[in-house]
Amino acid sequence: MTILQVCAYAAPYEGNFITSLKALAKKAAKKGHETIYAFPETAREKDWCKALGESTDVYFLPLAKARIKPATYSKLKKIYKAHPDLGIIHCHFELYDIPVVMTAKKHVKVFWHLHDPIDSYNDSHNKLMYKIQYGLFHKKATLLSVSEKYIDYIKTLGFPEKQTRFFPNALALERINQVSKNYNEREYDFLLFGWDYERKGVDLCIEAYQKLNMNLKIGIVAGENTINKIEAQYGPMKGIEIIEPTENVNELYSKTRAFLQISRNETFSYALLEAIYSGLPSVCTDTVGTLWAKDFSSVTMVKSGDVDSIANGMRKVLERGSLLDEIIMENRRQVEDRYSIDMWADRLLIYYGIE
Repeated sequence: MTILQVCAYAAPYEGNFITSLKALAKKAAKKGHETIYAFPETAREKDWCKALGESTDVYFLPLAKARIKPATYSKLKKIYKAHPDLGIIHCHFELYDIPVVMTAKKHVKVFWHLHDPIDSYNDSHNKLMYKIQYGLFHKKATLLSVSEKYIDYIKTLGFPEKQTRFFPNALALERINQVSKNYNEREYDFLLFGWDYERKGVDLCIEAYQKLNMNLKIGIVAGENTINKIEAQYGPMKGIEIIEPTENVNELYSKTRAFLQISRNETFSYALLEAIYSGLPSVCTDTVGTLWAKDFSSVTMVKSGDVDSIANGMRKVLERGSLLDEIIMENRRQVEDRYSIDMWADRLLIYYGIE
């Protein structure tokens, strides 16, 4: 049997997502099943995509207006024709969900994998689109969601609960090193991934930093858009440094004393899980998608959207300092037990019906 992974993913680096799919494909291959891929055209020149194409078939789909563009449907049909033994199609990141269920043959199992906080995309266009998708086109799909919150949301749109599964993300443990013990020599006091200015809470970070009125240095991983928004809202900011995204997250974690996950809305944060596994103390807002982090003693939970609560959490983490070795080891054991890619892939194969 052939398994088709259809992914609206074209990031510069393979990250945890592609690493997870490769581990899944390896396990499926041991059971005699081939995995192929389809990505947006914009992924074609990415190094990770070229590498995938050296070992299996990789196809490319339109990106702009993909849900309604005839080329999306015709290219999917060509993939199906080239692989008559296709038995499973697994869609990630919503973009190609409708085209897949409209073109897939009756015997093919279809999975929609919900990774994004779609309830925060609340403009009229997205509301209508999700109402149509989850209310009208659900009959052939089983939905996997990285957050129980978004299962509750799509149920309000008409998606049947019996066709849903809560399926949290997993971590490529071998990618994450434990941070060294030179706590006081690290370059940043806090690290924040801020590619989405509002949702990731970049403004909350800056306002909490201002409220603390301490001589701190905060690294924010983001692009030019975030820089422009910071300057427009606050002007030049001493103590705030924008860091370019990098595939080597270990380099980032090794340079900071603590990690900030202060999103207003979140599904499941790879970065927070990585930070916990690396041995960093973390400040985390109490969004539904990150409540799992309460189980880790290295995490200081704060109220979502509340600058005072975030500032107090940051102060507590600074006063606490580096984590004790026994806390780091216990956290790493818990992550390995609950969130390893090996366990994730085994569970997904069961959902596929591959024992």
